Amino acid sequence: MGAVLLLGGFVAAYLSARERAGVPAAGWFPDPASMFLRSRRWDARAWTSQVEPGSAAANRGRHLRGRFLGRWIWILAATLVVLAVGCAVYRTTGNVHVMAVTSGLAMTGVCWAFYRFAARQLALDDAIGITEMIAVATAVAGAVILIAANANSALIDAGGIRLAAGTVGFVEEGTKLLVPLALYALGRYRDPRAGIGLGLAAGFGFAITETTQYAYATAQASGPDFCGTETAAPTVTSVIQAQVMRIFTVSPLHWLWTGIAVAVAWRLWHLYGRQGTTGAVGAIILVMAVHSANDTSATLGCGRPAVSLAFQVLRWAILIGTYLVFRAMARKSTPPQLIGAVSRGWTPHRLRTDE
Repeated sequence: MGAVLLLGGFVAAYLSARERAGVPAAGWFPDPASMFLRSRRWDARAWTSQVEPGSAAANRGRHLRGRFLGRWIWILAATLVVLAVGCAVYRTTGNVHVMAVTSGLAMTGVCWAFYRFAARQLALDDAIGITEMIAVATAVAGAVILIAANANSALIDAGGIRLAAGTVGFVEEGTKLLVPLALYALGRYRDPRAGIGLGLAAGFGFAITETTQYAYATAQASGPDFCGTETAAPTVTSVIQAQVMRIFTVSPLHWLWTGIAVAVAWRLWHLYGRQGTTGAVGAIILVMAVHSANDTSATLGCGRPAVSLAFQVLRWAILIGTYLVFRAMARKSTPPQLIGAVSRGWTPHRLRTDE
């Protein structure tokens, strides 16, 4: 099944890609990264480093104001209803298939809600369509089954959970980036905002697949124990708690990490060509290392309940911090028509300037 999903999704993503005109067209606009009377050139796909004196300062938005509200809120609300109903049915029946389906649907809903939020801030619909997003997510789901799951299992067998945790970032981020990088190499989706869409879709495909798999692994007490001990016998309540935590605190890191990597890499390649490769590869490797460090930290609380509790609390801080880094990298591609409409948090900061 993994090979079918990977090949089918990749071919669909390749064939459905179409050249889109940059929106808005190339031109000079008030520099969103400056408070002064300065203009910056937008090349129809990204802000360049070219600036010149301007007649007006950019409206850089307001804190906590902007394009926050949208359909994503209703998608998230519907997702919470589905999750609540599914958990209630699972608690009544004990049928693990119910929990797996519920987990998959809830994870899909959270992914779609986040995407609609991000698309609203970056006008991603101008660069990539829903059909292409689904195709990429499907291809990555196949890669998870075919590559990541087998590679992680092999590493656990070879060197134990600590080896697997230390290399998981390279395995899983490599798996997620396989499809976007292959499409880029074939000349598809080279717009920086299309790249962000690809990265998020890849993270979504991974998160949905892994979360669904973990429903079975957790219920059957077959999931990896980071402390190298036997997994505690699961209960209906413990399975529900584990899956809800995974949906809202663990899995979102997958698309945020990959989103950071592609936001940096695609923009550098667009603006600087091969000269941007060092920075692009550096960003990808850094994300891989951070991912591995995050999973390795789970082993630090083994046998130390206080430390373990501290890491559980820290998980929320890590999620928030990772989102802020994603926003900082992605907002460099916020297009001119949304400057002043989005909040200051989504207004480009620290754009390079040739002066």
